[in-house]
Amino acid sequence: MTGFARASCQVKDTHFNLEARSLNHRYLDCLVHSPDGFGELEDFIKAQVRARIKRGRITVVLSIANLHPKVKVDYALGENYVRKLKELGHKLKLEDNLSLSQIINLEGILKLEKTPLTPEFIQAIKTLVERTLEKLAAIRQKEGRAVSADILRRLGVIRKEAEKIRQGVKVINAQKKNILSHEEYSVFLKSTDIAEELTRISYHLKNFLTTVKKSTSSGKELDFIAQEVQREANTISAKAQNAAVSASIVKIKSAIEQIREQAQNVE
Repeated sequence: MTGFARASCQVKDTHFNLEARSLNHRYLDCLVHSPDGFGELEDFIKAQVRARIKRGRITVVLSIANLHPKVKVDYALGENYVRKLKELGHKLKLEDNLSLSQIINLEGILKLEKTPLTPEFIQAIKTLVERTLEKLAAIRQKEGRAVSADILRRLGVIRKEAEKIRQGVKVINAQKKNILSHEEYSVFLKSTDIAEELTRISYHLKNFLTTVKKSTSSGKELDFIAQEVQREANTISAKAQNAAVSASIVKIKSAIEQIREQAQNVE
């Protein structure tokens, strides 16, 4: 299921921001992006994700900002740059017009001091991770309820069309009985009988309903049941010799396809 959550906190002069994004995925895949020097927290973050989420591509981004950053000057490197530039200018017979603005733009002259990972920061970030993932889990649960409701609507379509097929077949059989001989009618029934398939569809729909309402329902379970319904629909489609039945099968297959897509969002 998709979702996005963010939380932030401040410890002294350092501001921490954590973002967690969830995308649909068949399995659990967790990616963590953190600043240099904070990599040791990645295992903790991944463990927290695994404890709360079973399926999806989860991306967690930790960013930090120091409200009073300290700038470090590499004087030795600056002196070396100036010396080499003067040598180059002398060799090329160029005017010596170096300025401070030119020198400080050279790579490595000015550096922002990295924020160290202190025990206080570690505890703050761990709390931030828990807050963010709790928000993400709540968002995913809300979407999960919407997905379940959508699946139930699709099941209603399948049930309705299956009943239309059942009633339509009764009418067709009655018509055929009036125009075919007893032997021809028997052959017709054997080749077009779909009562067993319709019974199995009813069974699968009940199983579907039970699975959707379970607190531990699995997307893989739902996808498997959907495949079973599709198999019965294919058999009915092969046996059907009526436009109305074929139209209902098209609607059933469409609903199944949509259910299978939604099943990818269910953990």
